[in-house]
Amino acid sequence: MMRWAGELRELTKLHCNVCGYRTFDDFHGRKNAMCRACGSLERTRFLWLHLDKLVKPGHRVLHFAPERGIYKRLTERLDSEHYTISDINAGWYGWAADLQSIDMTNLDDLPSFEFDFIVHSHVLEHIPCNEAYTLFHLHRALKKDGRHIFIIPIRRGRYYDCAYNGVDHRERERRFDQSDHVRIFGLEDLDMSLGKLLELPQNYDALDQFSIEQLTGIGLPETYWKGLSVNSVLNLGRHDMKLLLKEPPPPSPSTSTSETSRPAAGDTSIDRSSSEGEEKGR
Repeated sequence: MMRWAGELRELTKLHCNVCGYRTFDDFHGRKNAMCRACGSLERTRFLWLHLDKLVKPGHRVLHFAPERGIYKRLTERLDSEHYTISDINAGWYGWAADLQSIDMTNLDDLPSFEFDFIVHSHVLEHIPCNEAYTLFHLHRALKKDGRHIFIIPIRRGRYYDCAYNGVDHRERERRFDQSDHVRIFGLEDLDMSLGKLLELPQNYDALDQFSIEQLTGIGLPETYWKGLSVNSVLNLGRHDMKLLLKEPPPPSPSTSTSETSRPAAGDTSIDRSSSEGEEKGR
């Protein structure tokens, strides 16, 4: 009886910070994981904790595979000129207006210094090309002080594995935990895989930014508060991509062409041998 009373008290605190609803359903064996109204999961609500604090009117946001609830909240804050949504499978998003089909395996034409925020959750494990290519171009598209806000399922006790072709659905489920995944990131060798591309946090702790009440309120289990995991929200700057050279931002309209000659958006080089004096990302 006492245990049930304690669980009831915890449940009454639980709320969806995306849509405000307070009724949840179990999902894949996780109790009270999915909001019955907007369909948000624990990671969706954790992502919105970050975005709600960071994104302001006037910011330019590129959002891949937008979550329905977060899409609704951001369209209340941003107009269509400042909020770009994209997915390669446009038919899955009949509820979203002005969705673009941006192929994350073909980002050469994505403009540089364009976005204040680039957002995606559980997307990179689906992209059938070298992740270094996709991450390089996403960071190139950030403004000088832009942020890349994203979630990658990092599996504890596992190692990196990847296969684009020649693997059937059953084998993908066995190796990558899902039939439409092409890779898995394991915590055991993260420093030798994703850590070679990005400056990842060394001591990830959600309590550095949010209170216990906020984290328990959205239903994020305490086991995911510390250490990188499937629910960790990464917040990285432009030059946290280690392959991206520090290049000058676009010239202001008043600056002469001769003073601001620089490569075009798709010409950013990662060859440091001819770039004496340029620094790599911090």
